[in-house]
Amino acid sequence: MTLASIPAFAGLSPATLRALRQASRPVTFGAGAVLRAAGEPAEAVVLLLSGSVVAAYAGPDGEQVWPACWAGPAIVDKPAALGGGRPATGLLATTACAARLLPGGRFLQLLEDERSVRQHVLAHLAWDVQEQRRRFVQATTTTAISRVAGWLSAAPAGDPIAWRGSQQELAHFLGLSRVTVHRALQALVRAGAVQMARPGIRVLDRGRLEAFRPAV
Repeated sequence: MTLASIPAFAGLSPATLRALRQASRPVTFGAGAVLRAAGEPAEAVVLLLSGSVVAAYAGPDGEQVWPACWAGPAIVDKPAALGGGRPATGLLATTACAARLLPGGRFLQLLEDERSVRQHVLAHLAWDVQEQRRRFVQATTTTAISRVAGWLSAAPAGDPIAWRGSQQELAHFLGLSRVTVHRALQALVRAGAVQMARPGIRVLDRGRLEAFRPAV
């Protein structure tokens, strides 16, 4: 993958892409590597070329919550890049990753100079705000089984495997304990909605699964 594969950069000229490559440096991370610890300054923007990265937040009891995720090619954690300071969440690689690190000031200059990049970033920030609001409402008004069902229902309808990760990883994304996620999945299995598979979770009956999903 190259910088041109990042959707926000699709409209950039070859000269601008070359300049971005010269201004950034290549890095690789293994699965489980910490790209940025919580509270560290967001001095560089992660231009993720391949692999998966999550925002990782440690709760008061040490449990992890993953409120956001990115799959390359993508720009990782745009709010931190724009806001500066010390983000409350860290960044964790969940798979092996290849990326380039672009200084934060150079990224801000790119937004000033390139209208297409600015529009793309603003559109995604607006979507992120709406998604976080939706997830907050679900977390405070719905049951665990509804939240698990909602997450699995959001998988593409053409793919019978709705989740390829572990139950612990799913718990991180939903802000639930692994035990709670396991119990919710067992209820969905008994209802004939899903089946535990290798790897992940297979949808058996999408209609039954969606009957459990939250209305919001």
